[in-house]
Amino acid sequence: MIGEQLLTFDDLEDILAEHECETQASEFQGMICGLFAGGLGNDGKSWKSPVMQHLNEGKLFPAPVMSQLDDYIQFLGEQLEKDIFELDLSMPPETASIEERLNSICQWSQGFLLGYGMQLGNQKLNSEELDEALEDLMEISQVDLAVEETEEMEQALYTVIEHVRVTSQVIYLETRGQLQAALQQMQSSKQSIH
Repeated sequence: MIGEQLLTFDDLEDILAEHECETQASEFQGMICGLFAGGLGNDGKSWKSPVMQHLNEGKLFPAPVMSQLDDYIQFLGEQLEKDIFELDLSMPPETASIEERLNSICQWSQGFLLGYGMQLGNQKLNSEELDEALEDLMEISQVDLAVEETEEMEQALYTVIEHVRVTSQVIYLETRGQLQAALQQMQSSKQSIH
């Protein structure tokens, strides 16, 4: 299924607006990436309960929309697993104002943190690099949105977007690595008991 992204930023915005969701496209994609970073399996169903609870009080959208979202989420999961470094953040086009794009990267970061927290719950992973990356995303999610439209701000926004992309990759790789190591340790402990 790796290939072209199935839903664009505008497609996601339209779906979410049509169903009167307060969540924006950037936050939605961030939440899905956060769920996967926290260990969510890409099985086509695990995402539905936490995501639909957040979006629509637990109620599913009509079947055609759920199918579109399922394909999109499966695509994202495959992309993260196979080539996380190719992740395109769901953002407004570059023709949008700096303020609108900055707002979207803040929403993406908030969504990522939400999804990550929903998936991991109170589990604590011990990693200085992971803690630092999560702290960076928290700071970005709370950035001041009142900005001027200047070339310097455009460059600063580009830097922030790239930092969010790299930070989310660090969180994904570090968390998945620790979860995989813990699973292997549990399996070897079970084998030594038998």
